[in-house]
Amino acid sequence: MKRVSSIILPLLLTIAIALPSFAEEATVAATPKEWTLAVFLNGDNNLDPFGLEDMKEMSAVGSNDWLNMVVLMDRENGPAALYYIEKGNIKKLKDMGELDMGDYKQLVAFARLVANDFPAKRYILGIWNHGSGWKNAGKKVFRGISYDDQSGNHITTAQLGLALREIKGIFGHNIDILNFDACLMQMAEVIYACRGTVDYIVASEEVEPGKGTPYDDVFKHLTPSIKTDTFAKTWVKAFVSSYSGGSQGHDDCTQSAIDVAAMEKVYDAINGFAKATMSGKFTTQFAQALQKVQRFSYPENVDLIHLATLLKKSIPETGMQTACGKLISACQAAVIANRSNGSALRNAKGLAIYLPHDYYLENGYTHLEFAKATMWDEMILDLGKKTTAATLVASVEKGDLAELRKFVANAAEQNPEVTAFVIQELNFRLHSEGGLPASLVAEVSALLAQLQGSVTRSRARASR
Repeated sequence: MKRVSSIILPLLLTIAIALPSFAEEATVAATPKEWTLAVFLNGDNNLDPFGLEDMKEMSAVGSNDWLNMVVLMDRENGPAALYYIEKGNIKKLKDMGELDMGDYKQLVAFARLVANDFPAKRYILGIWNHGSGWKNAGKKVFRGISYDDQSGNHITTAQLGLALREIKGIFGHNIDILNFDACLMQMAEVIYACRGTVDYIVASEEVEPGKGTPYDDVFKHLTPSIKTDTFAKTWVKAFVSSYSGGSQGHDDCTQSAIDVAAMEKVYDAINGFAKATMSGKFTTQFAQALQKVQRFSYPENVDLIHLATLLKKSIPETGMQTACGKLISACQAAVIANRSNGSALRNAKGLAIYLPHDYYLENGYTHLEFAKATMWDEMILDLGKKTTAATLVASVEKGDLAELRKFVANAAEQNPEVTAFVIQELNFRLHSEGGLPASLVAEVSALLAQLQGSVTRSRARASR
């Protein structure tokens, strides 16, 4: 999502006075150019006025003989239209009727139109709307981007991947720059969906201010000969500068640019980190790190580089030292530009990842391609079972069986893998380490027998 404040009414008044005319024009001739900016602007929600303002910002630069600026905008409670942005002028090329901008097929259709009518050597595709990384209401997952309030639909992370693969085929090559002008999208899970189809991603780890990308500040730096990665870096600098007393005033924000191809080494390093984590018992150090790590508006989103840095400082074990070092280095190579402002975001290093403090995986996470391809979700589950077992062992050592009784009473709701590990750890504590009163050992053993029965029944049901 983008952050929306009480400025909307004055903003509407300003737009009504200052916005260039939307005179309807014939379709612009399809002439190949160096660059095309194509913005899929889903304003069918409370961000509608900011979409108008952003097109005005684009018109401060405008299309020229080497640049096309094209916008498909869907209005709140109104129809969509296709616009061509010229300097000082916003042309309406075509009324598109009511569109479901939460349907990834509309994004693909827009890309096809752009390639046919506004071809270029290099394409910048912007997806403009609320975003939520991979939105959470209770235990139901609504994560994704391009929320259309009229249809109630949105583009999921998996659908984003499908769309980008189709768009690559349409353009004939990778999308040169993908910009998420939306919140919370610069995440490892989202970037994985973009692998093989995008060269660079410019996006935010944190919630974006309502005004989003300052298109005038960013695109005044675009030239026909500028290197793609150089422009991505310039974009990041211009974005944060605009909210640091610049054209957008003062507002906390983050922005980073990712080299998508370089993320392959990050995924490898994530697996190495996960293996090293699962090979030991580091629940105390993880708990301490999660108290300090850079979090964002969704607290389960943490900065990956900051997390690895904290753990490298707190875990002397050689395997974890190596794994943390490799992960930090790989991430720093992939994050080609990163900026933030505001003291609360000082440890935002450019790349976020999902790590809930209670290690409870939301429904749907394990279905992500990222989760299937890496061991990150297995690591989270492993941390969860070790934390649960450590907590129960500590309470038993104190002679307090309240937590264990509660765990046994809720055994049917527990993950069988977690339950089996708890049984293993408590049996080891009771019979290998010793030192506990015989009456306590007897009572705990009886509770563990109940737990073992629960595991056996659960596995029997799973095998049917």
